[in-house]
Formats: sequence, C-alpha cells, structure tokens
Amino acid sequence: MRSRVGVIAAVIATLVPAPALGAQAAPADRWHYRDPSDLHVTGRMSDRLLAEASGAVRSVANPEVTWTIGDSGNPPELLAVDSTGALRGRVVIREATNVDWEAVALGPCGDARCVYIADTGDNGERRSEVVIYRLVEPRLGAGDAPLVRAAERLTVRYPDHPHDVEAMGVAPDGAILLVTKGRSGSILAFSIPATAWTGGQPRSAMARLQDTLPITPRMGSGRAVTGLAMDPAGTEVAIRTYREIYLFDRDPRTGSLTPAAWTACTILGAEPQGEGISWDGPRWSFLLLSERGLFASGTVVRVECAPDRG
Repeated sequence: MRSRVGVIAAVIATLVPAPALGAQAAPADRWHYRDPSDLHVTGRMSDRLLAEASGAVRSVANPEVTWTIGDSGNPPELLAVDSTGALRGRVVIREATNVDWEAVALGPCGDARCVYIADTGDNGERRSEVVIYRLVEPRLGAGDAPLVRAAERLTVRYPDHPHDVEAMGVAPDGAILLVTKGRSGSILAFSIPATAWTGGQPRSAMARLQDTLPITPRMGSGRAVTGLAMDPAGTEVAIRTYREIYLFDRDPRTGSLTPAAWTACTILGAEPQGEGISWDGPRWSFLLLSERGLFASGTVVRVECAPDRG
C-alpha cells in the first residue's frame, strides 16, 4: 500500500506547474536524507469536511484534538480532528472568506492564545494581498452544533511580488513566519512582527524577506513546501513537502533559520497528499495530516524525525 500511495503522491505533484524560466537557481543540495525513526498511521479522515484538510496544529485548549482547515472552495471553518481521524468539532468563522486557506498555527494574542489561519494560497501567484485571521482558541462543547466565532483580520503584502504560501508558524513573541511553496525557483521565508496586530481595523502589514532557505524545489516530483511546525519554545522548526521533512534550528532573537545538522526525513508514500504538520509531544515528534487526494480518505500519521548531530 505504501508504494501505491507514493505513486499517487508523485502523480499529484506533477500537476503543479514548474518554476518559470529565468527563476533564481536553487542552492546545491547538502541535505542528509534518511528514514524517520518512527512512522505509523493512527487514523483515516473519512468525514467529507476533512477531504481537503490543509494545515495542522495541536490544540492546547482541547486535549487530543488537532485543528485543521479546508482549502479553497471550502467554508470558512476551523475543524477539529482526533488521532483516529474523527471529526470532533467545527468553528464557523464569522465574516471571513476562504479564498485559499492553507495553514493554521497557535500563538499569543495579548494575554490569550489564538489560532492563526493563513489565507495565503495563490497557485497562480497573482494575489496582490493575502489575509491572516486570528481568533482566541475556542473550547469545544459536548454537542454537535458548530461554534460561531469572530476573528481579527490582517492584510499582508510581499515586498517583491505575489507568492504561493502554504506554511505558517507563530513564535512565542507573536512574530509570524511564512514560507513559500517554491513555485518561483527559490523557497523563501518571510516574517511579520507581532506589532502588525496593534491599532484598529483595518490592519495591514508588509512581510519582510528573512531567508532564502537551502531547499531545492522540485515541483514536478513533489518537493514543494506544504506546511511547517514550530516547537513551543520557538527554537526548532520543521518544514514539510509532499515527500520530506526538513529540520531547522531557529534563532529566537532574529528569527533566522539554519539547517539542523542538515537532516531531512523521507516521507514519500506515507500519505495520499500531505499538507499539514504539527509539533506533537516530545522534541522532533510530529503529527501529519493529509488531504485525501485520489483516495477515499486522508490520513493522520505520527512520525519521529530528529537531527543527526553525531
């Protein structure tokens, strides 16, 4: 079954346009690729609302629950799923629009903890501005009725041109990290300071280019960034593609990312169409969520992948 899923994942990846001619060349590949120390499927997401689960972050307010969202064409809802793949709750985001929701993260917002939702997908790289929503993390009730919540809105622009972004993290100080998918020839990291949320509505911010990451994008074979996970201390970051997890150390003072012993774990074949990654428990332990792709359901996968520091 693993090999069949891998073939499907590769086929899906070939549907993604290749970088434009003349794009900046990617750096030489210095990564040490290896298998994860542990990888196993814990559940399958059969609920139709989870068919296009994009992004993942473990809930703090609701034990054993992971937040996810549906991408473009789906309702503006925050969805809760457990490790078996069962839908545990829905939160309707009032007065929000799902143009192309792609990532979720947890982070501070004043004295509270918020869920951040990135409406930053842009397959054609034509959006002049994108949006990040945030709302205080909801506590799910016992009933089946969805919760309804309002969210703050931040409009974001890039300093150069539009980018397709499916990966977001929020640091302990509230700074937002965005990582591009790699359509334009390089994988870039942008940052937005926590101060962007100050003042009244409407709010807007210009993202700042922080790093060109040393990941060689190969859109046709699935090496396209679809998610990231940041540890609670803000010192470690994992960036996933359809086929690998790349490990980085993060400087909490500057936000800069450096490869963690140049370690990357291969996960091609583990999921139908992997989109989400969340930190899960101990160091370098992750939960992966997948869209269903061409299969009947997406998956929930636990994986351990630590840097090989010798």
